[in-house]
Amino acid sequence: MYRSRTQHQKYLRYLAELGKPETRTDRTCTFCEIRDGDSVFVRTTKYFKIIRNLFPYAIWDYQRVEDHLMIIPIRHTDDLAKLPKDAAAEFVQLLSKYESEGYDIYARSPTSAGRSIEHQHTHLIKCDGRVANSSFYLRKPYFNVAL
Repeated sequence: MYRSRTQHQKYLRYLAELGKPETRTDRTCTFCEIRDGDSVFVRTTKYFKIIRNLFPYAIWDYQRVEDHLMIIPIRHTDDLAKLPKDAAAEFVQLLSKYESEGYDIYARSPTSAGRSIEHQHTHLIKCDGRVANSSFYLRKPYFNVAL
């Protein structure tokens, strides 16, 4: 999974801002603040909201990404195991729905070093379905050229 150079640089600036004490608040996290009407908001269910990733991947499984959504619990949690039974059942239904529409599903564990936001979020990634014949990486931030 790789972002375009531009998206990766925006993402790094965003993470740097999150880490500054003057920009942090104790009231909510980034995902908790997303509401209906925000540019990334797609829809809501009883227990979850679906949003577009602000910094979408460009390449996933050596394919170009067409759409990159995320399922986010409305109630702040860092771990799927903490979801109530009804929410867990709805989560599986959402995964099934998006899987049937051709989305790949990806999430990191609460202890993953690569997890940038503590609020649990599951990536829904839809690719163009064409596997690249070749791929190479030039330098960090990785620039992927898929032919």
